Amino acid sequence: MIVAICPDDYTDPKIGKCDASSPRWAELLQGAGHKIKWVDVRKPDILEQIKGCDGFMWRHIHSFQDRQIARRLLPVIENELGLEVYPNQATCWHYDDKISQYYLLSAAGVPIPKTFVCFDYEQAMEWVRTANFPLVLKLWTGASSENVVLVRSLSEAEVWIKRLFGDGLEHMKRPYIFQRGKFYWRLYYSARILLKGNYPPVPWELHKNYVLFQEFLPDNQFDTRITVIGNRAFGLRRFNRPNDFRASGSGRLDADQTKIDLESVRLAFWAARGLGTQSLAFDILRRGKELVISEISYTYVSWAVHNCPGHWELEEDELAWKAGQMWPEEAQIQDFVKRFVKRKRERVKQYI
Repeated sequence: MIVAICPDDYTDPKIGKCDASSPRWAELLQGAGHKIKWVDVRKPDILEQIKGCDGFMWRHIHSFQDRQIARRLLPVIENELGLEVYPNQATCWHYDDKISQYYLLSAAGVPIPKTFVCFDYEQAMEWVRTANFPLVLKLWTGASSENVVLVRSLSEAEVWIKRLFGDGLEHMKRPYIFQRGKFYWRLYYSARILLKGNYPPVPWELHKNYVLFQEFLPDNQFDTRITVIGNRAFGLRRFNRPNDFRASGSGRLDADQTKIDLESVRLAFWAARGLGTQSLAFDILRRGKELVISEISYTYVSWAVHNCPGHWELEEDELAWKAGQMWPEEAQIQDFVKRFVKRKRERVKQYI
């Protein structure tokens, strides 16, 4: 098998722990006797680059640049060229898109927080006037809780709706007066050019003409992150930031498997099998006694999964604990090779 791999390296220099999947993929595939071809999805001849290959792997992240390539290129490689692909469309088409995840999980019958998505200003204003506060407001994209805020009152909610159906927002980190399209932001651009001689980059898409509210679920001091890769589930708890309701990006992780609610593991297995995904992380919260999935993501920090002391496997509807650390890339490659071998056998049978 010849596998085309696009390099990735998303290591955070502040943390210093390596966060790159492609080197491990390549090492594991070559160790199993397969060939690697390094390719670059950002070059115009990418389809020529992957000619003659049997598979394709690329770990893309939540940047605008990666997103605009992945949503156009990956379906073609999987569906038109017929290569074995990681991640496939069932696994990643909804990545870092909270609106798509809402529609997908709702249609699949997966329990989620009560959610309101609207693309009409008048309807959004009408709904919010009868809503119960506080509410969680999210932009459709964003990692580590950077585009998630708690809205405590009707007046505050109306301000956000007016912003999103007005000039729009890039993200929720920069003060509103410096958001793209505002007079103050244009003034900042002009000053930057005069003082530094360059035009500051615009890092994110402009969020405009929609709102996404979710119910606030109190009394959750942490969420449970269950990562399902094939028939393996890795679990850890992510504790909230101090004096905050948000857990994603806090860095406060606990991988003690004895503290993981096994019903969360079962829920993640059930959802992953229903969605037909290769690899998916589920962020699980409690609504009273009920478990709900707040968000999903096909990719994650590899070292956090590796820190888990073992994983669960589902054997005849029973959870079996398998002790021992494992890199997620190892599980991904094991499943990737199995899928390729299975497809090859099926093709051979067609000619017998």
